[in-house]
Amino acid sequence: TELTSNTATTQMILPILASVSIAMGMNPMLLMLTATLSASMAFMLPVATPPNTIIFASGRIKIYEMAKSGIALNMIGIIVVSVIVYFIGTMIFDLGTMPNWAIAR
Repeated sequence: TELTSNTATTQMILPILASVSIAMGMNPMLLMLTATLSASMAFMLPVATPPNTIIFASGRIKIYEMAKSGIALNMIGIIVVSVIVYFIGTMIFDLGTMPNWAIAR
C-alpha cells in the first residue's frame, strides 16, 4: 500500500486471500485480518497515507529519509501484526478452525 490507497488495495486483495485460504484448508479470516491490519502499516513514501503526505509537504524531510526510516517501521509492523493476529486473533476469533461459511463454498 505504499503506492496506492490502503482501502483500495485491501478491497482488491481480500477476495483473492479468501479463495487462497479456502483452497489451502485454512480459516480465511487469518490471512484477511492480517492483510487488513497490514494495509495501515505504510510508512515509506509520501503517497502511502495522508499523514505521510503532510509531513513531506512541510519540506523538512526528503523522500529518501522517509524511505530509510519507513523500511524499518514496515519490517517491525509486519512482525507485530503477524504475531498479534496469529496469537490474539486465534483466541478471539477462533482462527484455528474452518468456519461453516467457508466449508459450504
